[in-house]
Amino acid sequence: MADVNNPHYGGFWIRFLATILDFLILGIPAFLVQMGLVFATGISSLVYIVELGVIVLTVYLDGIKGGTPGKLILGLRIVNDKGNYIGIPMAILRYIGKILSAVILGIGYIMIAFTEKKQGLHDKIAKTYVIYVR
Repeated sequence: MADVNNPHYGGFWIRFLATILDFLILGIPAFLVQMGLVFATGISSLVYIVELGVIVLTVYLDGIKGGTPGKLILGLRIVNDKGNYIGIPMAILRYIGKILSAVILGIGYIMIAFTEKKQGLHDKIAKTYVIYVR
């Protein structure tokens, strides 16, 4: 449970850095596994299994642990308005919101820089906040 009485919200640039860390920690190894599977089997559609695994891991970490490795390393947590972790259903909704945020030319992500509580469209959809816990 995080302190929501006086939260320090994670802004655009720190969350962008968390995304870069996630790419290094999850994205590159997933890509290497995908390429290894395709090379070993010749079945290019196996990349989707690895991608699905990364999505499931992301939803799990967001919902149960409070964020992906990049956020956790930087001391950020995804919480609801009570300061609790958001759970799997809200993490799924938030992930769907991330897709929507990307589809509309990234405007949903840019919103983070301009909203009072540093919420992107995906945060507003799932009623979540990204806050510092350190």
